[in-house]
Amino acid sequence: MQATRRSRGQTIVAREYLRVSQDRDGKGKSTSQQHEENARAVAERGWKLHPQAYRDDGRSASRYARRAREGFSQLINDLATGDFDAEILVVWESSRGSRRTGEWVTLTQLCEENSIRIFVTTHGRDYDPKNARDRRSLLEDAVDSEYESAKTSERIRRNVRAAAEAGRVHGKNLYGYQRIYDPRTRELLRIEEHPEQAPVVKEAVRRVLAGHSFYEIAKDFNVRGIPPRRPAFTERRKNLGWTPPAVKQMLGMPAYAGKRQHNGKIVSDAQWPPLIEPEEWDKLALILNNPARKRSNDWPAKHLLTGIAVCDVCGAGVIVGKQNQGRKQHDENREPLPREHYYSYLCRGVPGKVGFHTAMKEEYLDRIVVEYVLARLVQPDFLSTYGRKDGKVDAERKALVDEIDEHERYLAGVREQAAARHDLDILFAQEDLIRPKIAEAQRKLNQLVAADPIVVELASSSDVHAAWERLELADKRRILRQMVEPRIKRAEKPGARGLQPERVLPGWRV
Repeated sequence: MQATRRSRGQTIVAREYLRVSQDRDGKGKSTSQQHEENARAVAERGWKLHPQAYRDDGRSASRYARRAREGFSQLINDLATGDFDAEILVVWESSRGSRRTGEWVTLTQLCEENSIRIFVTTHGRDYDPKNARDRRSLLEDAVDSEYESAKTSERIRRNVRAAAEAGRVHGKNLYGYQRIYDPRTRELLRIEEHPEQAPVVKEAVRRVLAGHSFYEIAKDFNVRGIPPRRPAFTERRKNLGWTPPAVKQMLGMPAYAGKRQHNGKIVSDAQWPPLIEPEEWDKLALILNNPARKRSNDWPAKHLLTGIAVCDVCGAGVIVGKQNQGRKQHDENREPLPREHYYSYLCRGVPGKVGFHTAMKEEYLDRIVVEYVLARLVQPDFLSTYGRKDGKVDAERKALVDEIDEHERYLAGVREQAAARHDLDILFAQEDLIRPKIAEAQRKLNQLVAADPIVVELASSSDVHAAWERLELADKRRILRQMVEPRIKRAEKPGARGLQPERVLPGWRV
């Protein structure tokens, strides 16, 4: 309760609550204007304005608001604890206090309990919450404010939905595009590709479809000094530049495919040119939604199978340990010499229990697993069986693989005839005719394979082993994640040396 009242003849103190929903210039101009009008009205009545106002800049008071109003919360708290330190609450208009009926009732109730009047500047009068007529007027204002807020919200939602269904732009400009406005009316004329940013988006698309990782693309963009898609709002982000999640998020936006979204659903074709073609968008969706790719972060890794291979006994992942090799050696002064060492994959064990179950020399496990995988990739039926398990799709894949094989056999026969006749024109003519058919069949096959395209590219190589050796470590790990979960068994004969393929179960994923 308000503990004290000022004695007769003592100046009445009025305290403001200022609020504005949007403060676009960041200087609180609207609340400053409210304060000036409030101060003028207070002075005209001979009251004294409290030096500390309750203030919420850029805060909505409707029930659709997402941000808390710290100033309003402090006002309610001070009224409840008797720390308001004034006799009159001043608001510029009723809606400045709140557009929620429940909040306004609470405010009015607290003012009534503490004998605090409410002055509304735009009304030019103060209200006594203890007076039934004044209380009704205040509550009617609250109901009207909430009603107007609801109508405004419905109107905005309708307009946004209509704009989306018509494919019109909404919100901030999208990276990769630039908006062209009429210089006189400022009306939006059209949306065009940004000459510097659009090529960045298109390059990222091409590279992902070619099998590059998000990390590789982000790293290259940073090395080349390409500004990131979003501006840095904090010191920490200024040093980040492009990141793998930023690349992935950018390529997953339907707007780049010329699609308009509303509430997370594609509702129409957009009124701006696509940077990603429909066929590219379909293939990107397969890559971005690939669950095996979501959980990998392979570029910081230094070893081929960490986070991929597991212990066959407990199922725990493996870590890499450094092992000494050979006996200790000393120099001529009997000082110990540095010992040679090698790395081993070790079972990390079960949490809370001591010890591990199995281990294998890194060199041996890497060699065994790679040979398993490459042998699988060179099998004739790999591409026709890789990816989704769907009867219709599998049949279509097999038909495309058979078509490609038939074209290749035909060209091989033509090549023999051309060599026998010493007439390369025959070969060139047939290759010009058949190669486009092979390329088209391969394109269709790639679209049917719901997997990382780098696996398809490796399996399609004429020399899979040589192509594997040319890959970066991160890409090798990506391929292994797609295909296997190697399980290391315990050694039947402790101390046995050399390759032991029987101790490794491939754990095929495909």
